[in-house]
Amino acid sequence: MSVSVYLCNQIIQVAVGTRGSKGTLKKMYTSVAPEGCIINGIIMDSEVFGAFLKDFWEKNNIPKKDVYLIVKSNKIAAKNLEVPVLNTKKTFDFITREFSDMQREEDENTIAYTQLGLNKNSKLRKLYAEMAPKEQLREFLYIFEGMGITLKGIISAEGSVIGYLQSTFAKNKGTFISQIVNGNLVSNVLFVDGTFKYYNSVRCFHDVGSPEYLDDLARSLNHLEQFMSTQKISSPVEKIYVAGTQSDNLSQYSIVLSNQGVNASCEIMNLGLGDSNLNYEAQRALFAYSGLFSQGGESNFLANFNMRKDNSQNMDPAFKRRVVLIASVFIFMLVVLGVMLSIRLIAQSKYNEAYDYNNSSAVKLQVAEYEEAIERRDSMQKKYNSINTVVETIYSYPVCNDDIINIIEETAKGFADIEIISFDAEVGQVTFSAKSTEVEDIYKYIDKLLAEDVFMNVDHTGYTWDEREGIYDIHVQCTLCESAGRED
Repeated sequence: MSVSVYLCNQIIQVAVGTRGSKGTLKKMYTSVAPEGCIINGIIMDSEVFGAFLKDFWEKNNIPKKDVYLIVKSNKIAAKNLEVPVLNTKKTFDFITREFSDMQREEDENTIAYTQLGLNKNSKLRKLYAEMAPKEQLREFLYIFEGMGITLKGIISAEGSVIGYLQSTFAKNKGTFISQIVNGNLVSNVLFVDGTFKYYNSVRCFHDVGSPEYLDDLARSLNHLEQFMSTQKISSPVEKIYVAGTQSDNLSQYSIVLSNQGVNASCEIMNLGLGDSNLNYEAQRALFAYSGLFSQGGESNFLANFNMRKDNSQNMDPAFKRRVVLIASVFIFMLVVLGVMLSIRLIAQSKYNEAYDYNNSSAVKLQVAEYEEAIERRDSMQKKYNSINTVVETIYSYPVCNDDIINIIEETAKGFADIEIISFDAEVGQVTFSAKSTEVEDIYKYIDKLLAEDVFMNVDHTGYTWDEREGIYDIHVQCTLCESAGRED
């Protein structure tokens, strides 16, 4: 049996079944992690999360062999690329160069990709390429090792579900959108003429199942419409296949889509989900289920990440210096011993002269001065490294400068009047009020904010009606991305 475990936020989903080109689901397990220990695929408290995961695994007697991790994280970067037909190593090297503008050093990240197809005209392969921080992968490996589990693979949720849809659902489906609902997170995957084109993921702000929640789902499609318009894609969306909900909800959702100007009809995704008795379970936890479908070793981050080699490369610099110093001294002593033996064979007097020289006070003083200089150098190096760490940490915090304020104000034009209330530097959060005579304009303004790449998250409260001024007022909190507002 193979195990596919999906991690993103609090909801943890585990699919158990047979892994292969056509995965088969046998059982599905779901649990909720302690609040705050994992956020957007980032482990915030490894001790608490590891203890929870171990208890969850043991209570359900989940197998510990052939385990694959499907992780959704905003730290994993992705690009659609066209790559020449190369061998695997050269393909990885090519993709690494394509991501060179997004990483500081090559050994900080690792690469994976999902095969999308071949452009017959240009003879270029289409790939969904991804880059993940090695430090994040290490943390997952250590947590599962603490449970007695050696992960066979770590695959991104986006790459996994795109590969699954491409190999099963996209065949003969034309132009469609797969909308995957997972609690308050909705992910949309656009296929045009059976080929993957675009992926986005949006957080919903209203209670699951409420009419406002359905509005959130419909508005999440705006990014896809903008992408199709920008790319001048003329093929109309024929269907919206929804995974993660009951078919009873579709009639009301169809009305909401129509009101939002979406003409495509919607239906429950049920193709390629294996046993009909488990269809609902599979589409409710589609990311976990997609991990049972093998997309090839290239989609596995661990295939391009040798932990043993990586550990040796990340050896403590001070330890490396000590090893080099010991080796140098050992070699030096061997040379000295050889010279001494040679001299003794030639003449006893020469030996005595060399012995006296090596034990003279002047030489001992020089050795002591050398060792003291080494210690001073090591101490200065440690201080230098500490200062660099502090500087890098400071520059990772976002700042609310004029550029950020201009983005907030420019995006509001034509929709709402804004007033900056505060900026919380500790969490990088700008709070302001947006006022408009039309409440829909405020929500359109918030959609525009969501499209800005300087904001990691956009939250807002419910609106209030000011009868005296005749306007709607809503408080908005924008969480800035790391280093936002800082000059390059």
